[in-house]
Amino acid sequence: MVLSQTAEYALRAAAWLAANPDETPVRARDLSNETGIPAPYLAKILRRLVVAGVLESYKGVGGGFELARPPSEIPFTEILAAVDAYPGDDRCVFGWGACDPSDPCPLHPAWVQMSEAFRSWASTTTLADVG
Repeated sequence: MVLSQTAEYALRAAAWLAANPDETPVRARDLSNETGIPAPYLAKILRRLVVAGVLESYKGVGGGFELARPPSEIPFTEILAAVDAYPGDDRCVFGWGACDPSDPCPLHPAWVQMSEAFRSWASTTTLADVG
C-alpha cells in the first residue's frame, strides 16, 4: 500500500516528536526544519493531529507541539485517521463503489488480504516502536 504524501508527513512528524522527547514543546518551524516537511503543509497536518488528540499545542512564547500521550499509547491508526489516510472497509479498489463481498470485483481477494495486513500493522504499531 502506498500512503499519501500527507500520511507520510503525519507519520514522520509524529515519529520525530516521539524519537526526540524534550521538556519543551517543539515549534512548527523547528519541526519543519528537522523533518524536511514544508512549513505551510506541516502546519495543516499538525492542526489535524491536535484536533484528533494525537498532539497538544501551546501558544505564545515557549509554545509549540508535543505528543498528547506517551508514544506507546499512540498507534499509527490514530495518526492515519487524523489525516483521512486510513482506508475504509467499504471502498472498492476496482472502482465499483462500495465493496460488496457477495459480488466481489476481480481485485477483491488480494485487496482484502493486503488491507487486513495493513490494518493489523497500523493498529499494533505505535510511536514507541519508532524510537
